[in-house]
Formats: sequence, C-alpha cells, structure tokens
Amino acid sequence: MCKTDVEAGRLAALQRYEILDTQSEPEFDLITELLRSIYAAPMAAMTLIDADRQWLKSHPGIESNVTPRHDAFCNCTIQSNQVLQVVDASTDRRFRDNPYVVGPPHIRSYLGAPLTTPDGYNIGSICVMDTIPRDYTQVDRDVLVNLARLTVAQLELRLMATEDPQTTAATRRAFLSILRRAMERARGGGQVSSLVTFNLDRFRDINETHGHDFGDVVLSTVARTIRGAIRRGDHLGRLGGEAFGVFLEGASLEAAVQAAERLRLAIEDSRFPGHPEVRVTASFGVAPVSAQHSSAEAWVAAADRLLKIAKVAGRNRCVAPDGAHKVIAFRPTERIH
Repeated sequence: MCKTDVEAGRLAALQRYEILDTQSEPEFDLITELLRSIYAAPMAAMTLIDADRQWLKSHPGIESNVTPRHDAFCNCTIQSNQVLQVVDASTDRRFRDNPYVVGPPHIRSYLGAPLTTPDGYNIGSICVMDTIPRDYTQVDRDVLVNLARLTVAQLELRLMATEDPQTTAATRRAFLSILRRAMERARGGGQVSSLVTFNLDRFRDINETHGHDFGDVVLSTVARTIRGAIRRGDHLGRLGGEAFGVFLEGASLEAAVQAAERLRLAIEDSRFPGHPEVRVTASFGVAPVSAQHSSAEAWVAAADRLLKIAKVAGRNRCVAPDGAHKVIAFRPTERIH
C-alpha cells in the first residue's frame, strides 16, 4: 500500500537512495531505452520528484533533466498507486495548458507508473510520452507496472552497494561519491566542508586477544556511536578495515576539530557487550576541503597523513593543520592508561 499523503516521509525515502543529481548509470538508461523500444515512443524517462522540482535520472528523447514540480505529469502520477494514462493532453483539463503541452516537446500522450519504495512511498515514476494521441492497452499498463518494480529493485540494489553490511556506514565507493559532490559545490562557490578520518588504535590486538567476533562487535558499536554523535547531513563512511571517515557538511576547520574531539571522546567512552573492561580509542586526522585536492581520494589522503601523525604522536588524539599549513596536535585528556 503506497503512502501518498505523507510528504515528509516521501522526501526522506527519496533522500535515502542518494540518487538526486547523480551521473548517468547504465542500469537505469537500459530501462528507459527499453521503454522507448517497447512502446515505440519518442520520449521516455525515469523521474524523481523532489520537494519543488522533478529531476530526471534518465531521459532519452528529452533535452532537459529538471522541471518545476508543478508542471510535471509525473507529479500527478505519484499521487496514486495506479498507472496514469493521458490519451490526449490537449483535451485533458489537467494538462491542456501545461507548458510542455502547448510548447516543446509538445507532449500529447503520456503513460506513467509510480516508483513505490518497499515502505510504500512514491518517489517518482517511469513513463513514456509521445507527440500524438495514444490509447494504451491494459497489457501496456501491466508491463509498465512491472518495469517500475524492476526500477525500484535496481534502486534497492544500488542502495545495498552503498552501505557496508557490517557497520551500516557508507561504503568507501559511496563515501568518495559524497566527497566528490562536496568538492564540486566548493569549487562552485558553495559552502566549505571538512573531512575527518579516524582509525581505531591497536585494533589488531583486540582481534588477537578477544577474537574476530568481538572485533566485529567493536566495529559495529563504534559506528553506531559515531552515527549518534554526528549531525543530520553529515555522513559516516567505512574506508576499509578499522578505518572510517566522517564528512562534516559546512564545517570550518575549527568546527571540524571540535567535532572530531567529541567523536574521539565518544569512542573512548564506548562500552561493549560481554567485555565491560575493554576500552577502545581512535586517532583522528582533520582536513577541510581545499583547491589543492585534485580528487576525493586526495582529500582522504590529506586527512590520513594527519591521522598518521596522531598515531606517531601517541594515538588517541586529533591532528589538524592550522591556517599557516602547519600541523597542530590536540592532545587528549589523560583518561586511558
């Protein structure tokens, strides 16, 4: 059963896929090209309905990839769990004055099925459009519904590929994608953000002393602790093994250092089921985005270099550059012996 009347939940479901404003992907382009072939239609699209815009993930035959939400046929499609069919838009009172009907691309007929998430939210649609009136059959509508389900299945697979199953943090690939988008925003004059990387101290000793099963508990507990300590809009990623990254949206160097210190203390205060005596610490590197970073990987490497300095300096501390590109080590409160 779809939830068509809970807009906040619908937008949250859409954001969960982290697909808005991403590059073309073969899996979705294949579906829209298949749509054009099956229906012999000049235009097909996979659309996602944001708060005030329609964004097209894949759109063969359509020039623009974004339209105002109130002009989008698909905005009507997501209001129901049924296929929306428009035989002749020029005579349909809902669409006859639509700018995309009276002007380019001169849509006359439309067939769209909602993309319904497993938890029941309609986040967008797949659709075909033509410049001539067309009356589609029940078989046509059934096929479109099945292709909509296939599209959602691909979204779910894409989501699984971006989430580390052990810690539910973003995978390295997904996390780097987040950093790339932040770098693009910064180059375009947008807000400056910061990256924190951290590595659990002496994690090999934990595995050797208590076993790998307990090591897995430590990783999942630390990840849960960090997620509970960061803000909405920040992101935790697993970079590999016991190495993690935290993207801090809009955080200056000073704010990022303060956040890193809070995270360091949160890890130090963590307790683990079955082993209340075990204490874990982590070493941190803090790096704001910089024009000197040629890639997301380079940004991570810059933070990791500072993290390594923290390790050499005695672990369980945060290290960051100052304004003169010197390194400052923030020594922790002596609570761990």
